[in-house]
Amino acid sequence: MKKNLIALAVLAASFGAMAQSSVTLYGRADVGLGSEKVGGESTTKMVNGGLTTSRWGLRGTEDLGGGLKAHFKFEQRLDLSTGAVQSPDFKGEASMGLIGGFGKLTLGRGYTVYDDVRALSVSSAVFDSLFTPANNGVYKSSASADYSSRANAQIRYDLPNMGGVYGGLSYAFDQSDEVDSTITALLLGYKNGPVNAALGYQDQKASDDQYLQLAAAYDMSVASLSAGYNTRSGTDAKGDDTELTLGVEVPVGHVKLSASYASSKTEIGGATSGKASGFGIGATYSMSKRTRLYTGYRSVEVKDGAGNKTSDGSLFSMGVRHDF
Repeated sequence: MKKNLIALAVLAASFGAMAQSSVTLYGRADVGLGSEKVGGESTTKMVNGGLTTSRWGLRGTEDLGGGLKAHFKFEQRLDLSTGAVQSPDFKGEASMGLIGGFGKLTLGRGYTVYDDVRALSVSSAVFDSLFTPANNGVYKSSASADYSSRANAQIRYDLPNMGGVYGGLSYAFDQSDEVDSTITALLLGYKNGPVNAALGYQDQKASDDQYLQLAAAYDMSVASLSAGYNTRSGTDAKGDDTELTLGVEVPVGHVKLSASYASSKTEIGGATSGKASGFGIGATYSMSKRTRLYTGYRSVEVKDGAGNKTSDGSLFSMGVRHDF
């Protein structure tokens, strides 16, 4: 009898340990058909990731006791049109760390805290997708490349929520023998009910660019709004950028309708050297909790300082996304 009781106790303890740990396999499969127009030439093609890039990943936590948990995440991006991975490693994210009353500490490759502010600014802007003009054309029209959303060899700290106030700091260590490639980012935000606002800063030493963004979102139930104002300060040769984005999303039953507008301007020596603007519209239909159909259109136009058009482009696509 004692042996049976001991065996039951050991079994119960093992189940308790298993309940305190979790590992989840997750992913998204997103593919569609569309027509893209660049410089006056149109191409009909299969589009990978119209709403979000296809991916698979593993994430998990372990309860260490005393309110402390270990966490990890490995995420790989995929191209469903070819079956190929977009890089030979877990370039989406590869990180681990600790969570507790002190907040959240994450080490490895992952998003900078500044990217959280950018994500907030387009949270209602055509689903933060390929149809979002700020992400796809407008903010990338200047001589300087857009900000780095992820960083290698990064240490990230997220504050615990303090009465709606949240924040974070991320620092990526130097990865180059030739130039200083450190990336430092700061985030401070406030969320209360339907209102969410945040301010973010990011300094990229390799490109000598500094980014500052104010973003806000408001959920009215019948519709949600998002907006962002971003500046980039760079070298005299590249000049400075000012960028604006606005978005609205309206749920109607199983359907969500969304629209967005974005504009940017680059100044060198106090004079306008280039500007861009664009808009996007889209709709999704939820077939289930995990599968949705979508369609969208995006158009972007770039001009020089004199107002002459230097390039334009558009994308129309429809597809399906499945989450697992």
